[in-house]
Amino acid sequence: MSAGSRIIIAVIALVCAAGFFLTALEPNGLADSYTFYGFAVFCLVIAISSLSPKSHPITLRMIGTIIFCGYLTHAGGSLTHGHLGRALVGLLVCGLPAGYLAIQGKYLRWGVLKR
Repeated sequence: MSAGSRIIIAVIALVCAAGFFLTALEPNGLADSYTFYGFAVFCLVIAISSLSPKSHPITLRMIGTIIFCGYLTHAGGSLTHGHLGRALVGLLVCGLPAGYLAIQGKYLRWGVLKR
């Protein structure tokens, strides 16, 4: 990935982190402000990952863990909402590769472009 695209991703992630943080400070009737703090931290991890390639083994594992746990939680919560099929498809398509990323610290072999 080029340096310019990494900088653009980092800037967008930092703007999103600031937005989530400001939303958490003034939730205005939203149920839980801790969720917005979590999203702000997640965006900060993405920004750190895109700016510092040496931190990739750690930050990629953090990102993979967050995504896998999110899909797993969604699949567990969908048992009572009646959309278990869609939740399981999401877990299989996005959650399991993110779990692999969390464990191995690298992308699946088919997810990396061959040059």
